[in-house]
Amino acid sequence: MLFAEYVNSKETLTVTFQIPKDYGDCVLSVKNDLTIIKCPLITYQAELLGLSIMSVTCSNLAPTSDDTLSCCFKATRTKRSVDPRNLSINMAQFLVDSDELLCKFCQNTFAKTKEVKSFNALSPTFSLEDNTLMVEESHFCHPKHPDKENQSFHVQLSKPVFNPECVTHSSAAYTGTEVILSPALQEAGCFKEQAGKYIHCSRCLMAVGQKVNVGASDQYALWTNCLDVLTEERDIDGDFLRFVEKPLQDEMDFYGLFISGLIDNQCYRVIISAITWHGCIDFMLLWLIDQELDLYSASLPRLPPSHEQTHEVSGSESSKLEKLKPAEPPTVSLKLEPTACRRVFYRIVLPTEGNTQEQSHTLLKSWRHDFGVTLVCLPWETCIGLATCLQQFTSRIAPQFRVADRHLSGFTVS
Repeated sequence: MLFAEYVNSKETLTVTFQIPKDYGDCVLSVKNDLTIIKCPLITYQAELLGLSIMSVTCSNLAPTSDDTLSCCFKATRTKRSVDPRNLSINMAQFLVDSDELLCKFCQNTFAKTKEVKSFNALSPTFSLEDNTLMVEESHFCHPKHPDKENQSFHVQLSKPVFNPECVTHSSAAYTGTEVILSPALQEAGCFKEQAGKYIHCSRCLMAVGQKVNVGASDQYALWTNCLDVLTEERDIDGDFLRFVEKPLQDEMDFYGLFISGLIDNQCYRVIISAITWHGCIDFMLLWLIDQELDLYSASLPRLPPSHEQTHEVSGSESSKLEKLKPAEPPTVSLKLEPTACRRVFYRIVLPTEGNTQEQSHTLLKSWRHDFGVTLVCLPWETCIGLATCLQQFTSRIAPQFRVADRHLSGFTVS
């Protein structure tokens, strides 16, 4: 296996190779964006696209096992990665072109959007009034960031920054993770409320949004990863063919925008609670360190069985094999594209057996009484998806950086 992490802010590249011990002693060298590891039996050439590596800056990291080689280099990025804020650029036009907003889980119709001509982009903000960490509002005599008074504690569209005039019969608003429409556009009876705050689909009872207070009226903010859009499909001449259903937003894009929104609001320690029909369940702890990086990983092809098998031979057979042996070992070339990520430390706190659960419960309790911790509630399905995303990316980092008894290091795609 090959693992590589490039940290943008530090301009450092950490490369880790896992090579079977029976391949013999290996030598690692780099040239520009090419990483070469030579073994007696095979040579690997991995091109890390978008990077220029300075070979004279190599420093070896402490070995963690006999089959692992890990080094650190200085490097510069020659190709910019995707900005996470660009993930929602096309969403407005996608919404404008839609005819209806549907429930992703059961295709229940939530709203008619054919008359909506514009969707105004807003930044996701955090409202102190929605904080449920058993903290009284009087404890905060002044904001931590005076220039950002409207950014504090719960991910939603908050009253002070939300302009109700942008939600009319012909216009709506979105943040990348939420969409808010005029109540006049919503289908009657399409929602059911739970605990007076969270919104569930009336057909499948899945959580799809939450209430947002605007003036004296309540608006519904719907999570974009819980929605499908019904839109027209046309042929090359522009003639109507059929109506098709499409997801409004990819799940991975939602996670990236969600984490980006938390960091933009200086929320670095977060308790994620899962919304169910029967209430909220503490699900996960997040620790965000605002570190962007490019991630590379690949499985290195193994030698063919004919190269790996050895057996005793006589002197005459040995001389014949020496003549047949190739002058140079085979070379395997790889081209690796970077995945733009943010580093996220996380811990699942759902009830399980073992000492880890006791540690998680103690940590959760201390976080719940800490003023610097943010509580965010998301649908159960979204929490499961976010945890799966983090766990999948955890498997793509070098084994020595996976510490199971602490916060795990995962990533979300930027």
